[in-house]
Amino acid sequence: MISYLKGVLSRKEPVIAVIDCQGVGYEVNIPLSTFDKLPEIGNEVKLLVHYSFNEVDGTRLFGFITSEEKELFRYLIAISKIGPKLALSILSGLSVGDLIHAIQMGDVSLIATIPGIGKKSAERLIIELKDRVGSIRADQLLKEGGIGRSDMIKEAESALLTLGYKQFEIRKAFSALLKEQEFTSSEEIVKAGIKALYKKRS
Repeated sequence: MISYLKGVLSRKEPVIAVIDCQGVGYEVNIPLSTFDKLPEIGNEVKLLVHYSFNEVDGTRLFGFITSEEKELFRYLIAISKIGPKLALSILSGLSVGDLIHAIQMGDVSLIATIPGIGKKSAERLIIELKDRVGSIRADQLLKEGGIGRSDMIKEAESALLTLGYKQFEIRKAFSALLKEQEFTSSEEIVKAGIKALYKKRS
C-alpha cells in the first residue's frame, strides 16, 4: 500500500500531478485544493496518497497535500454513488473548511452548487457525514493552535472521554467552541464542552 509519494514535481495540471521519485514518474489524480498548493515544477513535493484499483480503470493514485483532504476524500467515496472522480470534484468545488462547515450546518444549497451534485445527493452527503467530519475540523484547529493549545485540547478531550462522552460528539463540540472562543486552560474547555454537549442532548 502506498501511503505517500515524495519526489520532484515534473508536471502539474489542475487535475493531475506527476512526481519523479528517483527516476520513476507517478501520475497522481488531485483536486484543485491540492493543485493550488503545489510548488513550481522542479521542486520537491510530498503528496499523501490514496491507492485505488478496479477492473475498469485499473490502478489509480489520488494525491493530497493535507491529511484533512485525504481523510475527507475517503469519507466521500464511502458514500453510495460517490466515486473517486466525483469526490475530487467536490474537493475542487469547495475548500475542506467550507465543505465541513456546510455539512455541519446542513447547507444543502451550497453543496448542491458543485457540478455533479444535485439536491438529493447533497442531502445524503450531509446525513452520512455530519457526525464524522467534526474530527477533521478539530484536527485542523489543533494544528492551527500551536503546541500549548494542542495539549490543552487533548487534555480536555481525554477528560470528557473519561466522563463517558463519545469522541465524535466531543470533537464536534470542540470544533464550534474553539472557533468562537479563546481558552486559557483545559479546565475551561471541559466546562464549555460539557455545557455544549448537555444543550445538544436536551
